[in-house]
Amino acid sequence: MKSVFARHGIPTVVMSDNGPCYSSSEFQDFAAHYDFQHVTSSPQFPQSNGKAEKGVHIVKQLLKKASESKSDPYLALLSYRASPLEHGASPAELLMGRKIRTTLPYRGDIKQDVIKDIAMKQKALQKRQKTNYDKNTKRLEPLSEHDVVRFGDSNHWDRKAVVLEEVNPRSYVVRAENGQVFRRNCRSLLKTQETSQPLDDPQREEVQASSQDQVPLSTQASSSIAPDNDHSAGTSDSPVLRRSLRTIKKP
Repeated sequence: MKSVFARHGIPTVVMSDNGPCYSSSEFQDFAAHYDFQHVTSSPQFPQSNGKAEKGVHIVKQLLKKASESKSDPYLALLSYRASPLEHGASPAELLMGRKIRTTLPYRGDIKQDVIKDIAMKQKALQKRQKTNYDKNTKRLEPLSEHDVVRFGDSNHWDRKAVVLEEVNPRSYVVRAENGQVFRRNCRSLLKTQETSQPLDDPQREEVQASSQDQVPLSTQASSSIAPDNDHSAGTSDSPVLRRSLRTIKKP
């Protein structure tokens, strides 16, 4: 990333997912030293980082087709960067303000009076895409601090939590009933009319919950009850509690 900044300059905002390489203290020090704002997308919601996801998808398709046709992958990337988009300019022109030479014939460099026209076309395309996307969607109710919500996947809203704060637009930090803190997009949060139960010590509850998730259920039972032949035979077929909170029966 330093080589990219040295070539193209330091951006004002860098948006990424919540990978370990971006959530580390070293990257935070790097962002402070290079003076740029680091914004992360909502966990388990790749749509909020759609530009990066789409870019990775395009590059994967180019490399796959180049491998199948046994052609040079660098020429495939070069052709993509030099291909004009719907508004008339190529990605290379948008970045460097000029056309790049490829194995295909091309016209002259982009003129300065055309740059403003391209920017207006790009905004019009983005507005059209938003209008088409909003046809099949509905506006979600905004969440406030101390709101009680349910979160989970699209089919099971089985965990209750309380909204703590909004860290980014449409991205909230919530605290579950066991004290664990999560960050979720508003698409993964369902506001309810339930009441929340206050926790005396959230950190203590979180430690207890995490320790119970890591220890199998049979081990917890054997630590509280004296072992004997009948009990050990009965616990051999008992379900084991995993970190994924699912009970899995042994075969």
